[in-house]
Amino acid sequence: MRRVLFAVFLSSFITPFMTSGLSVALPIIASDFSVGSAEAMAVFVLLNLAVAMWVLPFGRLADMWGPHVVFRAGLGVAGVGFLLAALSPAIGFFYASLLVAGVGLAAVFGSNNALIFHLVPPEKRAEAVGLNSMSVYVGLVAGPVLGGAVSQLSWRLILAIGAALAAVPYAMVMKSPRPVGGGRFDVLGSALLAASTALVVVGVYAGSPSLAIPGVMLLAAAFFVEWKSPSPVLDVGLFRNYVFAASLAAALLNYLATSALQPSLSLLFQKAFAMPPHYAGLLLSAQAAAMALFSPIAGRAGRRLPLAALAAAGSAILAGMLFAYSAAPSPATAPLALFLIGVGFALFIVPNTTIILSAAPPERRGTASALIAEARVVGMALSNAVAGLIMKNAPNIKAGVSSVLVFLAYVSLATLALSLVRAGSRRGERRKNAVSKPSTR
Repeated sequence: MRRVLFAVFLSSFITPFMTSGLSVALPIIASDFSVGSAEAMAVFVLLNLAVAMWVLPFGRLADMWGPHVVFRAGLGVAGVGFLLAALSPAIGFFYASLLVAGVGLAAVFGSNNALIFHLVPPEKRAEAVGLNSMSVYVGLVAGPVLGGAVSQLSWRLILAIGAALAAVPYAMVMKSPRPVGGGRFDVLGSALLAASTALVVVGVYAGSPSLAIPGVMLLAAAFFVEWKSPSPVLDVGLFRNYVFAASLAAALLNYLATSALQPSLSLLFQKAFAMPPHYAGLLLSAQAAAMALFSPIAGRAGRRLPLAALAAAGSAILAGMLFAYSAAPSPATAPLALFLIGVGFALFIVPNTTIILSAAPPERRGTASALIAEARVVGMALSNAVAGLIMKNAPNIKAGVSSVLVFLAYVSLATLALSLVRAGSRRGERRKNAVSKPSTR
């Protein structure tokens, strides 16, 4: 069990290590491929879009085949995609390679949380989720620092390191237990969900309502098809649980409010303030350092404090700091501001993830795990898509980044509002249950 858990934690380290490293290397990538800042940010839009399109189908396959099988296959595909991206001769090949890697990551993200819940007893799951989150944030710490240093030699080394690291957990997860579920695979629902996600994200990035609006309509059609399907890839019935639905929506908003922060500030620090990549990476690592430090703390606190209240407190810190920093983003105040943003993020995401998975029935935790990943990557893709759209229309890099930060701050406020509503609902439900419970005296 420990070996498989270590493999899950290592897989959770790889992607943030690479994406945060590539964030620092973004100006160099743009220069090497002779593209603008907004076009360079498409790197993160495409990578997250590929995951968003396919993570739900892979979550369903994790329920059918077992999370071990899907997890290991995803690592193999992602490693190949990273290696191809490292060897890219042109921007088009680079984009295509990241799409391949994104498909592999969709399989990893669609099965990793289910794998944790399969291996860990209920009383230790919040702590295990916290350790997994800590692995993510350790990757986010190492990425800017090592990525900044490595990118001065070649940004391609970041992707090569990621490909090599993917081989380690791939080799560690060998044996697969029996699947926990069954049923048929929903091909039509998977295709509709993938197409609608692509249209919405690309439409937002391009600023094209003619793509985004049909995407939303197609998404509604996908929900109807899934509602009628006997073996849906998206279990619409899970959304009948208010706590599950509200927590998933809060997760999406949280990633929407934070994901464009590092790429935007990397461009600002290096282009507007002429910082070398390694120094910009050190500044950006303050946020991830706080996430790595406070994720296990949040996991342990979740065993003693109400999870909903802890998540609401985290979102309050996040909203307050994003608003404060958006007023005057500068390198001088970046370490403290980014550290406190990281604290708020960790205090929110660990209990929120635990609430989502605890609200799902055991036989649907593969789907629930995939929905968590879907909320994350859709939020990340939309965050970077909106940031790219804002920067394309901004008069200069400083004005563009300032506008992006204001957008992120308002989205974080919406996350706080939803977290407070959810926390209030859970308190009301507990009071109702206490009143209706018959006396044993």
